Amino acid sequence: MRPSGAIVLGILAAVVALLAAPAAAQGPIFGTITGPNALAPGQVSAYNLTIGGGPTGAVTYTVSWYLSGPNVAGGKPSASQPMTATGNRTTFSLNVTAPPAEQTMSLVVRISAAVGSTYENTTVEKSITIITPIVLSATFQNAGTTAAVNVTVRFYVDGVLAGTEKIARLNPGARVTETLNYLPSGLQPGTHQVRVEADLDGNGVIDPAKGEAVVSSLFYRGTTPLSTAWTILIGIAVFLPVLLLTVALRRRQRA
Repeated sequence: MRPSGAIVLGILAAVVALLAAPAAAQGPIFGTITGPNALAPGQVSAYNLTIGGGPTGAVTYTVSWYLSGPNVAGGKPSASQPMTATGNRTTFSLNVTAPPAEQTMSLVVRISAAVGSTYENTTVEKSITIITPIVLSATFQNAGTTAAVNVTVRFYVDGVLAGTEKIARLNPGARVTETLNYLPSGLQPGTHQVRVEADLDGNGVIDPAKGEAVVSSLFYRGTTPLSTAWTILIGIAVFLPVLLLTVALRRRQRA
C-alpha cells in the first residue's frame, strides 16, 4: 500500500524541522588546563587546554588567555594584551612567559563556543607558583680505565624524582659536571634529603659492582630564602669505572 499524501507531507515536515533545530547541548561547556605547577622567573612554557561539553556540531571555539596575580608585570600574556586562538578543535596549546617576581599567580583562560545560533562561554584558571630554582650539581670523575658512556643521572629530593640528566661519555681520568634546575615549590622549612644516582646501563637499578653510584646527604631550608653560600660535598669510590661523585646545591642567581 502506498502512503497517502498527508503521511508523506508529515514525514517531510518532521525532517525539515529536525534539520532546522538548533544544535543540542551535551552539558555546560568546561575546560581543563594541564601543565607545570611551578615555573622559574622568566621561564617560557606551554600549557594544554582541553574543552568539553557545550554545543555539538560544527563548533567554532575561541580561546583567550592571560596571567593574573599580585605582580605579573613582565609576564606574558597580560590581561591588557591577552593571546587568542580560534579553531574547530577542542585542544589548544597556551604559551606563557613567567614574570620575574616570585609569587603565586593564575593562568586565566576564557573559552567561547559558537554553532549556528547557539553560543556558550566559560572561564577556567590554573594556579602557578613562580619560584627561583635551586641548582642541583653533581660532578663525576672517572678514575677507571674504561669510558663510561650514556650514563643516566637521576636527582631526587626527599625521595621524589626531581629530574634526569645524561652523561654522553666520560673518558678515563676525565671529569664532568651535570646540573639540574630544581623548583622547590612546596618545599617546607626544615631538613630535606638530596640523592643522586649514576646509572651506567639505565635500567633503574644501582649496582655498585658495575661501577654505578648513589650518594645522598641532608640539607636544611630555613624560613628565609635559600642562601647563596651553602654547599654540600660528598665523595664516594666504587668499582670500575670509578666515579667520584660530588654533590653541590646552590641558589641560582637571577639575571
